[in-house]
Amino acid sequence: MTLRHVGFTPVPPGAKPGFDHADTYRDPRGSKLFVAHTGADRVDILDCRSGTYLGAITDLPGVAGVLIDSEQDLLFTSERAAGRVSLFRCSDRTLLSRVAVGAHPNALAYDGRSRRLFSFNLGEPVGTNCTASVVSVGERRVTKTITLPGRPRWAIYDDSSRTVYVNVADPATIGVITADPLIMSGAIPVPAAGPHGLAIVQTERGASLWCAADAGTLAVIDRDTRAVEATLPLPGTPDVIMYDRELGRLYVAVGGPGTVSVFDVRRRVHLETISTEEGAHTIGWDPASRRLFVFQPKSCGAAIYEETG
Repeated sequence: MTLRHVGFTPVPPGAKPGFDHADTYRDPRGSKLFVAHTGADRVDILDCRSGTYLGAITDLPGVAGVLIDSEQDLLFTSERAAGRVSLFRCSDRTLLSRVAVGAHPNALAYDGRSRRLFSFNLGEPVGTNCTASVVSVGERRVTKTITLPGRPRWAIYDDSSRTVYVNVADPATIGVITADPLIMSGAIPVPAAGPHGLAIVQTERGASLWCAADAGTLAVIDRDTRAVEATLPLPGTPDVIMYDRELGRLYVAVGGPGTVSVFDVRRRVHLETISTEEGAHTIGWDPASRRLFVFQPKSCGAAIYEETG
């Protein structure tokens, strides 16, 4: 066993149940976890060490994406119902700006070197005319719009290759957006239907993309050669992926039947699967405390697990 259950933090309910993306603000005084509480139109905040509920950022209609750059003290959110992204100073939650983007913004990625935020938009109607809006944080406006080949899901920026990778549900691919110039430069085929969660893993073998797909498959794809190096089974349809480089652990949330699967990325093997709660597809990770937070919509709170391995 690698994960030990250590607690549960209740969260005030919203009009509807439902959580989405989460990210961690790394602070020497103590990490804080920010999670999109979509059903409540707000971002909830937890203290990672104590597990205490600290409050919320409100007025975020249909909030879906949450992304933090701790070094630059920035918090980004995407609000599907408002068609916008919001920029905050993370340490004190001060609103810095709101920028209109494409319809139904969802996943976010951030190039800290160029201070560009990428908002991946689901389009109108959802799943059509999908785009990526490139927001200049300094200018606080959209500077470019990139057409996508299909509905975007999880996205991540890789500084070592100066590339944004975004899962596209159909066709089952990982879209490749080069930071300079800002273009869709290609697509990596995924050997399973419905790419969803995504992480970039760096080991002695090199860099690889770990893609969790709806078909119940975790695909490991070499970032540079684009060869499929491994496929690992999952117990259901996955969503969020969290990766800890120091531990060499990857955590995959599966909402149905409600599990988290743990993988050793160096050996590329499954370590364990723990039961959580039906519908719990959102997780957050704090590397400082080595704690995994599983957001459970039915219980309306976060189950807390501590890494023991």
